[in-house]
Amino acid sequence: MRNQPFSTISTNAEGHSQTHANPRRRPLLLGMMILSALGVIGVRVIYLQGVVADRYLTPWSEVIVEEEVIPCRDGRILSRDGVVLAQDESRYDIAMDYRWLQSPPHPRWLRQQVSQQLSPSARRDPAQRAAAERKILQQRTDLLKNLSKVTGQSEQKLTGKLAAIQNRIEKMLASVEGQRLTRMAEKQQAHVDWSEGFTGIWKVVVQELTTAPDRFAEDPIILKEELQDHVVLSNVTLNVAAAIQSRPAQFPGVHIRAMSRRSYPLADVAAHVIGVRKTSPGTANTPEAPLRTGESGIERFYSSRIAGTPGLIQHHRNRRGELVDSRQFRAPVDGQDVILTIDSRLQQIAEQLLDDKLRAGSSEDSAAVPQGATLVAMDIWTGDILALACSPRPSLMTLLQPSREAWEQLQSDPRHPLFQRPTHMSVAPGALFQVVTAAAALQAGFTQADEKIECRGYLNEPDQYRCQIYRQHGIGHGGITVEDALSLTCNVYFYEMARRMGPETICDWASRFGLGERTGIDLPGESSGHLPQPDSPGTNLKGSRWFPGSTLQLSVGQGALLVTPLQMARMFAAIANGGFLVQPRVTLPNHDRDATAEPQKIPGLSAETLSTLQHGLERVVQDSDGNGRAARIELMTMAGQTGIAEVKNKPAHAWFAGYAPARQPRVAFAVVLEHGGNGSASAEVARDFVTELLGYGYLRPYLPETHQTELSPRPTELSSEIPN
Repeated sequence: MRNQPFSTISTNAEGHSQTHANPRRRPLLLGMMILSALGVIGVRVIYLQGVVADRYLTPWSEVIVEEEVIPCRDGRILSRDGVVLAQDESRYDIAMDYRWLQSPPHPRWLRQQVSQQLSPSARRDPAQRAAAERKILQQRTDLLKNLSKVTGQSEQKLTGKLAAIQNRIEKMLASVEGQRLTRMAEKQQAHVDWSEGFTGIWKVVVQELTTAPDRFAEDPIILKEELQDHVVLSNVTLNVAAAIQSRPAQFPGVHIRAMSRRSYPLADVAAHVIGVRKTSPGTANTPEAPLRTGESGIERFYSSRIAGTPGLIQHHRNRRGELVDSRQFRAPVDGQDVILTIDSRLQQIAEQLLDDKLRAGSSEDSAAVPQGATLVAMDIWTGDILALACSPRPSLMTLLQPSREAWEQLQSDPRHPLFQRPTHMSVAPGALFQVVTAAAALQAGFTQADEKIECRGYLNEPDQYRCQIYRQHGIGHGGITVEDALSLTCNVYFYEMARRMGPETICDWASRFGLGERTGIDLPGESSGHLPQPDSPGTNLKGSRWFPGSTLQLSVGQGALLVTPLQMARMFAAIANGGFLVQPRVTLPNHDRDATAEPQKIPGLSAETLSTLQHGLERVVQDSDGNGRAARIELMTMAGQTGIAEVKNKPAHAWFAGYAPARQPRVAFAVVLEHGGNGSASAEVARDFVTELLGYGYLRPYLPETHQTELSPRPTELSSEIPN
């Protein structure tokens, strides 16, 4: 019995020994307990390996992919004479890896650098490791000296910049570390209290068996900013950038960031046409979206054409943020250039003429200083805009990154420099609309070209519906024809025509001349103006019905009628080119743009009516008593019309629109001086601008012996020729 591992004899209560019936029962029970424990462990192992293994193993093996944008160049905007109006200007920044600027160097980073420079066998030699470490530290010292030498910045100033970057990153790191410690403290406080007895013990057991340990809780935190480079110097010259890139061994950890920004070689010339191109919020680091998008003008209308496609580099990093691989995913593609129909020389001249008027005001009324002004000049055959001037206008460089003060100043300026007057401003045309009334009366048969109507200076009563001559001198124009009425701007004549025709005929012909609808110019936000209709709600912009007086007001371009300067320029171009409404454009067509819309012939407009209108408009400028004689020049006859759009309690808007030459027309134009007070002021601007057109070869001198001679026939086909 001594050789058995367990005794089979036990003692009962009386002290007598007895033998157990089953001596193997104890080992069996012990084995079952061990197997049960192993079974629980096995089940847990199977669960961890088969169910939740990926949750813990994937972070160790996954690769973090970071995308870096390669800047691209957006397309340029050029004038028709080849001058660059907007372009991308390269900018170079010097950036340095954080570990290279950090002082003292991070121990783990320093060990990695040493290991990279030594072979596996040399890494085990303390002497070689020490020598490699000294070399790296010397490189850091030399790096600062080399940067100082190539950039011209003192070492003290560079050290201050590096220290500022490091201080910022360390503050971020301390903040994150503090948040982690707070979370760990809250987690410890959440442990079950042992005073709960068996329930508390059971909860602890369940928690320990079901919750994976946080193996990295004590690992040091590494911020993303610690693994990136940071800009040390901004906007360095190309020579400095080239010097650094050509000698990488002298500048370890230093990178050149090539960026681009919009620049405007001619400052604010054609500012409203060009528009602004800005970086879109939230897309600066989004490879699939343009870095910059147009907000106004050509930059907005042709944004997809001008915008380049940024390139893309993918950086692969391991879980520690260490760079594993880099590859170019997509090459950058530059944007396309846009060539404008605008001549930069004419644009500058037009803007200067308007600026001068805003400073000096009207020559006849020094009290009427215009609040704003605009000039539109277009080729009557192609619709090419030669000048689209606006005054005042903002600085494009200011709009790119406006300060709070600069933006508030632009917003509060009563002259509204941000307002795109050529295409957005809608005002009454005044006497310019008399051309439409005359065409409607002639074509509808309510008058003949040689019919004379007596003008007493007023229609019915001396105190209403009067001519300007009656207001000033108390007399009328006498018996006049439609040509005389156009030349003298006789309101009474057109009041009588309106009374004969009614509003429907006038509105019909106004629509045929393109009023009340957009011209289709390739600029965003064009206004359609307002063409009132009889018995339509809101026709007088106040919601009331149409009255007989509304028709009289409409006939002379007052009341609820609103037009844009561009619409007026196109209307006078149609009179000059034989009755074709062309579509204005500010860009020259190219291979990737849809074909320009074909000019539309004004339906029902006869050659006889056109001839009468042309004669009358020529007399406006050329006759000694014509209302537009202030626009007359010596080398060429012009045709046009002045207009005054009355404004309550303010000086009137001053209009002049026409075309030149009168007999072989080439260019149509419209000038508006907002609250300019007198139409002669606008005529003076047109006169000076047409003189410049002669000087630059867009027009040729043409002065017939007498303007009463018969007009030369108009071409039947449109020409696309234009001087270079």
